[in-house]
Amino acid sequence: MGCGIGKFTPLLAQAFAQVNACDWAETALKQAEASCSEFDNTTFQRLDLSNDRVPFEPVDFAICINVLIMPSFDDRMRAWRTVTNQVNQGGTLLLVVPSHESTQMEYYRDIESRLDMGDSCREATEACAPANATVEDLQQGIFSCQGTRMKYYLRDELIMLLNGLELDVREIKRIQYAQDEASGSPATWDWLIMAQRRQVEEN
Repeated sequence: MGCGIGKFTPLLAQAFAQVNACDWAETALKQAEASCSEFDNTTFQRLDLSNDRVPFEPVDFAICINVLIMPSFDDRMRAWRTVTNQVNQGGTLLLVVPSHESTQMEYYRDIESRLDMGDSCREATEACAPANATVEDLQQGIFSCQGTRMKYYLRDELIMLLNGLELDVREIKRIQYAQDEASGSPATWDWLIMAQRRQVEEN
């Protein structure tokens, strides 16, 4: 769900009998399809997760990496429902999303650095505040990454969100990224979540 240029699609094609891949970017889809040219069990479809009806049947395993990051709450929730509804009962959803906690730690480290250089508390917090962020953005966890506004998630927020969409979180781990030695930027992380769709008991 949001396959991009198909980095993981060949791996999935080797592991599963049938792989359905989708993305909204036509150029990326063409690259993804080319990466799977040797496989006959892959299907590709251009799809806007926030607005389009999914042409695939629900599956036993779905993967969605840094896709559910739309700054619009409405668009994001529609995409969440699209993705989670594609998972069969008892099936598994593997997600990667940006970590709000990681962003907050970067913010605090920046403040500490400025305090060490002699800034006052007010100077440090003002200098480190996210550029052009609105109060609504900060409340929702919307931050700018390389000029693009996107959603960052709290760990407990993810658990509550998935539970509300009838999935139980089985595991959450950090995907830890190495520190950028050249820039001095601290190590950051994303959240990796494995969740299972609940079985509905028949009366």
